[in-house]
Amino acid sequence: MRTFLSNMSILHRFLLLFVLFVVIPVIFLYLYITYNVSTITEKQVGKALLELVKTNHVTLDRSMAHVEDSMNKMMLSTEIQAIVNGPSGSLYERVRHYAELDKMLALTNQSATSIFYSLILEDNNRQFSFIPGTEIQARGVFFSTDISSQSWYRSAYNAKGKGVLSLISSLGQTEGQVQSLAMVKQMNSIWNGNTPTPGYLIVSGMENLLKKDMAPVNISKEGQLLLLNADNQVVSLSDRFPLGASFILPLNVSSASEGVFQVKDEDKNWLYAVHRSPDSGTTLLYRTPLTAIIGEHVAVNRFVSVSMLFYFLMLIIVNISFIRSLIRPISRLARLSNSYEPGKPLTLARESNKSRDEIAILNNRFMDMMHRLNQTIHDKYTLEIKQREAELAILHSQINPHLLYNTLESIYWRMIVDGNTENAEMVMDLSLVMRIGLSRGKELITIGEELQHAEAYVRLQLKRHEYAFGVLWEVAESAKDLLIPKVVLQPLIENAIVHGIRRMQEDGQLSISIKRVEDELYVTVEDNGFKTIAAETIRDIVDGRKTDVGYGIRNVHKRIQLHFGENYGLSYEDREGGGIRAIIHLPAVLPTANGNRRDNDA
Repeated sequence: MRTFLSNMSILHRFLLLFVLFVVIPVIFLYLYITYNVSTITEKQVGKALLELVKTNHVTLDRSMAHVEDSMNKMMLSTEIQAIVNGPSGSLYERVRHYAELDKMLALTNQSATSIFYSLILEDNNRQFSFIPGTEIQARGVFFSTDISSQSWYRSAYNAKGKGVLSLISSLGQTEGQVQSLAMVKQMNSIWNGNTPTPGYLIVSGMENLLKKDMAPVNISKEGQLLLLNADNQVVSLSDRFPLGASFILPLNVSSASEGVFQVKDEDKNWLYAVHRSPDSGTTLLYRTPLTAIIGEHVAVNRFVSVSMLFYFLMLIIVNISFIRSLIRPISRLARLSNSYEPGKPLTLARESNKSRDEIAILNNRFMDMMHRLNQTIHDKYTLEIKQREAELAILHSQINPHLLYNTLESIYWRMIVDGNTENAEMVMDLSLVMRIGLSRGKELITIGEELQHAEAYVRLQLKRHEYAFGVLWEVAESAKDLLIPKVVLQPLIENAIVHGIRRMQEDGQLSISIKRVEDELYVTVEDNGFKTIAAETIRDIVDGRKTDVGYGIRNVHKRIQLHFGENYGLSYEDREGGGIRAIIHLPAVLPTANGNRRDNDA
């Protein structure tokens, strides 16, 4: 064998070993699995269905036993036993016993879910002829002169006190009414152990209770889960079979207590999972077409068979043609791919550009792509820096007011000379506003400088429009040396005046508060304005969801975030007692000797 292999080329040896240890074993396993998988699938699904049916049946029996226990407890009640053991001769006493019993049943029906309790008693002497019959009310306490005529009487009587399931239309057997599944139980006297006055307790609507306990089986759309009584009548709610319909079981199914069966019926192969309960005398079955279980498998199996045959043929051809020419270059390319990290220099050399090998060309093109990706990452990083600088420059750019500032200075001194002090002060405040706006080109100024700007603006507004509102300044001394973007208070104060307290005169109140909390700085501007502006609407403006209004406050928010990050900025909230509160959240930053900022960790 070794000599035989040594006389073959490497390619032929590879082909032979591939066929012996790959193709033939896979084909053998595939044929074996294909032959047995249908049977295995049927058995596994059948077992699973049977376990599900048995579990469902146990649950149904438990529910029916619970209902019977409730009936037993009800039968022991004083109200029922007083009726069962015979009414007194007084009409008043009979009416009283009936009213108490009817009230108890009404309360029980109110607390029950989907089931209803009724009581029917024999009244041969017509002592309760004044009680409404079944033609007037659907449930409650009834008296009959001929109970034995009821369809359920014989089975309940023979059960001798055990609850039995029975299909009823109504207590009066009115024709044309929809049937209902009921549990009927004969009542005995707890005093003497017999039934001097026969009575029967009936719980109707059992099909609704059982439906809740029947877990759905989503195997196929044609699958059917049915509960049958001893006469093979359907006693569960079903889309395909009405309540009370007769269901013909196949011979091999009808004689078994439980199991999984395959039955051919109606030109279809059906899978049955059946379980019978000796406690309730019912049969729970699930049936589904066999094609619903293995139909897709058969189709897939055929497709896989053809695909595998074609695949192996192509695989052999491809291996013969390309095994030598692909493995090495692809391995080298894979190592290159695994070692590459975006943004870092490449460690592997390029192949010769003269090579006509496609893998070598692919290798070179891949390296070119990585070079371009590195360059793109570098360019993007540079572009983001420039973009941020440009955004800061755009947000901070204002009209150069040097000429206007110098002119205001001249006007101020001229007014002082002329004795017009009040107007001169307004000109000086305006000049101060202009000078703070320039800030010698600085983007960040101290809180103290920003306060000078804000105070000058407020004085201008008070004198210009003759406002009478009050202004409250609460500034912590420890915060005055901290840095803040210039001209952020003025837009907030302007909004508070224009949209809040402009027309309130002396009732208006403008409050500016600046405080430091550890390494955080909080600047609050609030008013008690009577206008109802939702804080949520203002937050939409600040966050940029509404771009047609609010440029000033959005400008403030964006500048703060560009300087200090997205964890800081401007927010709004409703103020107790009316008005709006604007809050600027900044880090506590002190200026350095060269004018730059430095974070204060103290």
